[in-house]
Amino acid sequence: MPAIGLGTPLFVVVQALISSFVYVEVKPFGRLSAVVAGISVFVLGVALALALNGVLEIVGVELLLVLGYRLGQRVLERRVSSA
Repeated sequence: MPAIGLGTPLFVVVQALISSFVYVEVKPFGRLSAVVAGISVFVLGVALALALNGVLEIVGVELLLVLGYRLGQRVLERRVSSA
């Protein structure tokens, strides 16, 4: 069973920030789907942290996915603007 320590509030804040990023990015596609996506990312992140007994790995993977998404957007924007 995972211990609840001083890092738990920090992890919850980071999860909330990542979930809000997902919400903002999904929002143009529909109001309900944005709420569902944001809540799903938060709940799944916390559940994985509890199941795997690791926080840094979960946050690291989520941050890599967010950075990869943003990099993909920039590449796509450059291709569209240069065409």
